[in-house]
Amino acid sequence: MFLYDTFPKKFLWGVGTGAFQVEGSWRKDGKGPSIWDHFIHSDFRDAASIDDSSSSYNFLDKDLSALDFLGVTFYQFSISWPRLFPAGMIANANEKGLHYYNTLIDSLVHRNIEPIVTLYHWDLPLALQEKYGGWKNESVIDIFNDYATFCFQIFGDRVKYWITIHNPYLVAWHGYGTGMHAPGERGKIAAVYTVGHNLIKAHAKVWHNYNTRFRPHQKGFLSITLGSHWIEPNKSDDTLDINKCQQSMERVLGWFAKPIHGDGDYPEELKNKLYSFLPNFTEAEKNYIKGTADFFAFSFGPNNFKPPNTLAKMGQNLSLNLREVLNWIKLEYTNPRILIAENGWFTDSHVKTEDTTAIYMMKNFINKVLQDVFGYTAWSLLDGFEWQHAYSTRRGLFYVDFNSKQKERIPKSSALYYKEIVQENGFSAHLWTPASDSSSP
Repeated sequence: MFLYDTFPKKFLWGVGTGAFQVEGSWRKDGKGPSIWDHFIHSDFRDAASIDDSSSSYNFLDKDLSALDFLGVTFYQFSISWPRLFPAGMIANANEKGLHYYNTLIDSLVHRNIEPIVTLYHWDLPLALQEKYGGWKNESVIDIFNDYATFCFQIFGDRVKYWITIHNPYLVAWHGYGTGMHAPGERGKIAAVYTVGHNLIKAHAKVWHNYNTRFRPHQKGFLSITLGSHWIEPNKSDDTLDINKCQQSMERVLGWFAKPIHGDGDYPEELKNKLYSFLPNFTEAEKNYIKGTADFFAFSFGPNNFKPPNTLAKMGQNLSLNLREVLNWIKLEYTNPRILIAENGWFTDSHVKTEDTTAIYMMKNFINKVLQDVFGYTAWSLLDGFEWQHAYSTRRGLFYVDFNSKQKERIPKSSALYYKEIVQENGFSAHLWTPASDSSSP
């Protein structure tokens, strides 16, 4: 049943982007290469066409105008580590990169738009991959903490919400298992879980660093964005099917959520099935890791998690019921405060501004979080580079012609619809519903 209702008065409405997806200018103004720069220039035939993307680095004013149009209360964006520190190691920051992020944050604060800053959205400095093997090497944990410390020192007076790492499951699984993401290693199951292990420890170290050194005077909040599918049994009364669904959730969301939001250790499902590959946490590490999130940042939407060709055999059905997965999180992890940190839908590359399917999905996703969360991030502000899909799909509320020089941001139907939701703080009875009317507003 669709609920026509409004959200709490202080509910946070936002939109998000990832630096690598929208900034462009990968070699401009002293920026160093990232593992994604190397990956796409090695593996993509038309790599030259992706160097600018939406060109947010050059057209910051256009992004700010798009935010003004929507009327959002926060903007979630990531900092490009190699734009600040081209070789990865924390030395003198690249002044032009530093100026860009300071200008962005100052401009948001001036507009009363809360900055929510992600420290790592997949663009590891290439130098750290080449020298250390990237996240496979524990040495990167301390280097990441040094980078985080710099960001807290420089930006923390204006930033109250921090995300350490965006969706570590995809970093580990697609970076080292399927090879679909940078650095493009395939089939190295031990590497997958070593990377996951180091990402968890890196997050915990940064949380403790912030909690001890910065929170007392900056008074901010810090978490890690975790993503998942949602899966339901074919037969709701079949104990075997129910158990398989529970196990599937533990392998994906529980892999990172149970150590951080639970008891500091991996789910038994993982430990039993992967005992020869899964690293162990010491008792001291478990105590250090558990509780290292001030809220539960959750990503849900286009499905990167589907086990290939196994669902029918396992008696499970993928579901887009966001309310049900939120209930699962509340039951598993003692009712945490939840921020929807990423939610949206793909449209085909040929779709320009009439993205009614995206509106239908947005309407239903948002309606399912009424009263359950404290903030919602529509993803994404504008069209950009969509990782392994490159430019074959779009996720923006604003359309961008990537071949144009000026990269104008043109609001799609979904932008107009989201703007109304933000203005109404939810769904009033008169708010038009494209589920039954596919015409543009």
